[in-house]
Amino acid sequence: MHTEKRGRFEVELSARQLIHNGGWAAFAAIRTLAAAADDPAAVFPRQRVVDETVFASEAAAIAGAREAALAFLRSGNSPGVGAS
Repeated sequence: MHTEKRGRFEVELSARQLIHNGGWAAFAAIRTLAAAADDPAAVFPRQRVVDETVFASEAAAIAGAREAALAFLRSGNSPGVGAS
């Protein structure tokens, strides 16, 4: 699991190896920094991202998770994104 701070958000990236084919699935969660410290409620709960994509390596899955999480933050879907 990898954790990155992006502005006022904490992005958690992870990968799981798939038993049936040996590939990797990408997962992400996003919390506000205040919520990460005080409340486990996430802005974007941990879930598989890049659905149906099977990555060749753990590193590739983490990169896919990062790309999906950052796209979510850029889209403005989460509460307070873009607010000053």
